[in-house]
Amino acid sequence: MDPQSSSLGLPTRAESTALPHMRRRARKACLPCRQRKRKCDVQYPCTMCTTYGYECKYGDDKVSKARASSARPGNYQPASKRVKHDHGTNDDYDDGGAEPVTEQGILDPFKSRYVSQNSAIAFPRSLGLDLHSKAPPPLHSFAWNCGVRPEEAPSTHARLLDLVTYDEFQRFSEVFFEVVHPIFGVLDKFLFLQQCNKFWKGPTQDLVFGAVIGGVVALGSFFSFRAGHPKESDIVKHVKGVLEDPDVTRSPSMDQINASIFRTLYLRSMTRPHVAWLTSCVSLHLAEATGLHHEAQSIILTTDHSPQLIHQDEEGKERARRTFWVAWALNSIMSYEYGRSKRSFGNISCRPLMVVEGDTTAYHVALAQLIPRDNPPSDSAARDDLHRAIKSIRPNPNENRFMSLSRADVCFCFYRRLRLLKQGIDKEIVSCILRIGEEAVEAACEFAEKGIPWWNILNTTFQFFCVLLAIDTSDSLAKVSWVLDRFKVIVEILGTHLAIEALDTAKVLLRDSMAKKRQELAFLEVADGATMPAGREIDINWDALLNPEYSEVLQDFSLY
Repeated sequence: MDPQSSSLGLPTRAESTALPHMRRRARKACLPCRQRKRKCDVQYPCTMCTTYGYECKYGDDKVSKARASSARPGNYQPASKRVKHDHGTNDDYDDGGAEPVTEQGILDPFKSRYVSQNSAIAFPRSLGLDLHSKAPPPLHSFAWNCGVRPEEAPSTHARLLDLVTYDEFQRFSEVFFEVVHPIFGVLDKFLFLQQCNKFWKGPTQDLVFGAVIGGVVALGSFFSFRAGHPKESDIVKHVKGVLEDPDVTRSPSMDQINASIFRTLYLRSMTRPHVAWLTSCVSLHLAEATGLHHEAQSIILTTDHSPQLIHQDEEGKERARRTFWVAWALNSIMSYEYGRSKRSFGNISCRPLMVVEGDTTAYHVALAQLIPRDNPPSDSAARDDLHRAIKSIRPNPNENRFMSLSRADVCFCFYRRLRLLKQGIDKEIVSCILRIGEEAVEAACEFAEKGIPWWNILNTTFQFFCVLLAIDTSDSLAKVSWVLDRFKVIVEILGTHLAIEALDTAKVLLRDSMAKKRQELAFLEVADGATMPAGREIDINWDALLNPEYSEVLQDFSLY
């Protein structure tokens, strides 16, 4: 067990969260089933009454109406206590205690459709239950629009099997489980590979599960660097088409969320921040649509006898928690880093993740939970929150080196906000930032030399270079040359336009910093009797510098 797990508040073993199902054996069918001449499984409440919202009664039933009412679907009692999250000051988390009835959600597990009880979608069913309807309306968008036009028809898709062979899948899935899965572990590897074997051998293939496979192959191909799949872009387009298929979006599922998470990771690795951020928001919206942000006992079910229920056993519950928390952490960190609003929830009752040996998913989520509240009451409160957050960023033994990069990303986010407050930064905080940055640059060089192109290896190194210039102390400036040398090595390995562009921009900033220092020195020399030198304007053609078509300009752009 990781000795740091207890300090992070991460559980090391599963806790029982089973719903308190009450059963009562009977020799005869219940009264509602007998009246309707339907088969009864003689449980209390029986499946038929649970499914259709009837009040389950037996001729010799001595259970009080109040108790029977509390056992009906739509009236599950929430747990008296919830896990308290103490990873930060984020307002999304429930701080324990019973959830108010008005905040409970309701889930149709057949369609994976979750809404709050005050939703217009839930109101007809709630009204039907109050009126003791024999068949209360299901969760359905009754009269949501006028129905003047038919809904979009399903899209047509190429067969994934025509894009990826089973041997290719095996090769790239190995890369995925070695590089990506230890940090963003939403899959059960053994179960997933079993399903994949059936996918290739079966007469038909599930479209949405195929999108999960496509996401795994695309990421495995990407992190194979120059040895990627020749049809990687076609596989990515296939996954995108499936996720945007109108027929798929009508019924969100765990597979759809996982495929969306993998697409978010892929887009974060190869395209503009807006696109990746938007997809991270979609992933989290899908997680909410299936009720993953709540534990099972915090949700009212229209029926608890669905074969599609994701909360069937403890392993299934933990997979659901992992899917939600990874989607949440991705959106939180990406939004904070990019400067966009993250997806907020009224409350979250989903339990924290268990610590698994060799897996840092729980630590990555805990890192995201260090992000302070969005609207502190004052600048001084904001400063205190950011100071506490930076001091709380600590390395964990035997962790994945990616965490060094991710830790630095979050730390630099905190620094940029501290800098805007203009209230000064304690020397202890500066030392923490420099230490975290150094560890990140070393990790970036390791990944670059191994040919593992995490987005952080370039981004984190560039941001640390900028932070060193911004801090502008003897300790920070002493590290500029060290970071720049390693930055050049990373850029040489990558050899991409974005890498060259970032290095040239770093050199521009360095030259401007030097010019500023010379000007400040000149002011002091004037006081000592020297003549003030004429200022020299720096004219940079940024359009040419940032245009990948002007490769000659980039190659000839030299500052020394």
